[in-house]
Amino acid sequence: MDEKERLLSVLKGDRVDRPPVICPGGMMSACVTEISDQIGGGQHSDRAAMVEAARKINELTGFENYGVPFCLTAEVEALGASVNLGNNLIEPRVTQYNDQPLEAIMENHQVDVSAGRMGTVLEAIHELKNDRIPVIGNVSGHISTATSVVDPLEMFKMLRRDPERAARFMTFINDYLIRYALEMVRVGADVISISDPTATGEILGPRNFQKFAVPFYQDIIQVLHREGIPVILHICGNAHTIIDSLNEVNANAVSFDSIVNMKSTRGALKTGLMGNVNTQLLHTGEQEKIISITRHALHSKVDIVAPACGLSMATPISNLKAMTDYVKEGSYQKT
Repeated sequence: MDEKERLLSVLKGDRVDRPPVICPGGMMSACVTEISDQIGGGQHSDRAAMVEAARKINELTGFENYGVPFCLTAEVEALGASVNLGNNLIEPRVTQYNDQPLEAIMENHQVDVSAGRMGTVLEAIHELKNDRIPVIGNVSGHISTATSVVDPLEMFKMLRRDPERAARFMTFINDYLIRYALEMVRVGADVISISDPTATGEILGPRNFQKFAVPFYQDIIQVLHREGIPVILHICGNAHTIIDSLNEVNANAVSFDSIVNMKSTRGALKTGLMGNVNTQLLHTGEQEKIISITRHALHSKVDIVAPACGLSMATPISNLKAMTDYVKEGSYQKT
């Protein structure tokens, strides 16, 4: 099986020769410093650099996909948050929230998803489209987007004090993310990955996750499924209190942080299971330990092997390749 056939088959629930090993992009980006140095930077705002970086990640690390962008800031920049694009050592980050009232943000920022850095991402996806390697388009989840556009503490207070107002703002954001994801599909994305690192069970709690996360995920995933596009959803933190809710969103696979016990989650989760090789280990660990943890993930019956969360830019390519080579060699099947 080639890389695209293998990943798309897994996401459909079909049998494959072995699990794919991927790093989807977005928050879970493998555009580490060694790769950024090789292309001379610019991967967050220049189409050619973005395309080159995606190809080099596939070539040098062994991850079996192309995935763009390499951050979760393009969506929030379009909604008036200030963003520093970082450099070859530091990834992009929000430097100032939009301090306008939510109603003003919704009125003043009717986003054109084909403009600015989002337009660059769409151009890169179009250029990366091919028959063999799956192209993954990445969008930020609505909760992480909302809490990056405005002060997260104020947003979380609003969930309790004015939940209807919070829900209106999240609906506005989710509608915009749906449009962005659909444009990614239109230009050639094979898979959409949604990363919502702020939407943890610890931060929201099970009740608010059910109320403010699940319906919005259901909306975007349903729209993408109508287009025949599979969806990966990444949730950070300890998700054991929200597994039942995650079964309701109908993602094709859910990606989990390293704190999650994948063996027990495999028995409780009705969707595909993705993860969850510790990113601190990938950054600083010995390769024998990386292989051991990768083997453990495989023996826990993950459907897709991937880093557990966002990678440090200082992560060595050689450590990432230790993980991907081990999955591809298939020696774990004999142990």
